[in-house]
Amino acid sequence: MATALPATLHPDTNKRTVLLRLFGRLWLIKMTTILRTLLLHAVILCVMQTSGVRIESVPGSVEQMIEMKLDGTVSLICRHKTAAGTDMELVWLRNNALVKLENNNRGDNSSICVTPLTHEDNGAIFTCQWKNDTTLNDSVTLNVTYASRTNGSEEFDMEEQETLVLLCDMYANPAVIVSWEFNGTQLEHTTGKVIVTNDGFTSKLTVNKLDMDLHRGTYICETNSPKHGKQRRTFSVGVKERTIRFPVMPIVAGVVVVFLTILLAIFSRRKKIAKCFK
Repeated sequence: MATALPATLHPDTNKRTVLLRLFGRLWLIKMTTILRTLLLHAVILCVMQTSGVRIESVPGSVEQMIEMKLDGTVSLICRHKTAAGTDMELVWLRNNALVKLENNNRGDNSSICVTPLTHEDNGAIFTCQWKNDTTLNDSVTLNVTYASRTNGSEEFDMEEQETLVLLCDMYANPAVIVSWEFNGTQLEHTTGKVIVTNDGFTSKLTVNKLDMDLHRGTYICETNSPKHGKQRRTFSVGVKERTIRFPVMPIVAGVVVVFLTILLAIFSRRKKIAKCFK
C-alpha cells in the first residue's frame, strides 16, 4: 500500500510568508502611532473646549484685528471656560504692560473699555490671560484709522532772496501718498531751488532764494488715501522786490553813545564851565 509523503514548501513560499508577517507588523506599528496622535489631539481639543480664553469686542472684530476710527470707543470682553470647581483670575496686558483692574472685574467675563481712541492706540496689543497659567490667553490688535489734516489754504507775502517753507500734514493711517504742484505743474522732490522732504508726519517744500518771476504763484499739496480719499491744501505765495531797509537800530545805538559821551564830558568839566559863567 502506497503511503503519501508530506508536502514540502517551496523556498519562495517561505520568503513570502516572512515578508507578509513583517509587513503586517510594520502596518500595525504605523496604525498604533496614528491612533495615539489622534487621541492626543482629541485630548488637547477637549481641554481647549473645557478651559480656554477668548476676547470679544464691541464693535465686533475681524479675526485678531479690530479696526476703529480715531476718537471712537471700543470695549474688549474676555470670556473663559473652566472645569467645574475651578477658580481662576484673569489679567489684562497692554503691550505686555499690566492693566489695572477692579477686584470684581478679574473673574468670569472681564472687560476693559478704551475711549477715546488716540494715535497712540494704533497698533496696541491687548492680551487677556489666566494669572496662574499664561499659556491660556488671547490677544487682539487695535488698528486706529485717521485722515491727514490737509484741507485748507494759506497766504504768504515774501520778498526776493528770502527762503519759503511750506508745511503739509501727511500723518494718517493708512499712510497717504503726497504730491506737490506749482501753478498746475507737478513738482518733483528736487527741482532746482525747490526741495520736497517728509518725515512721515509732515511734507515740507522749501524754496531757497526766492525769485519773483520764478516762484510766485499757487502751490498745492495733495494727499491721497485709499481709505479717506484726496485732500488738498492751497498756498498762495506773493513775491515782491527786496526793499532796502533803513538800519534804524544801529543809528539809534550810535546816537545814544554820542549823547552819553557828550553828557559825560560836560559832567567831568562842570567846574570849569561854572567858572565861565561867574
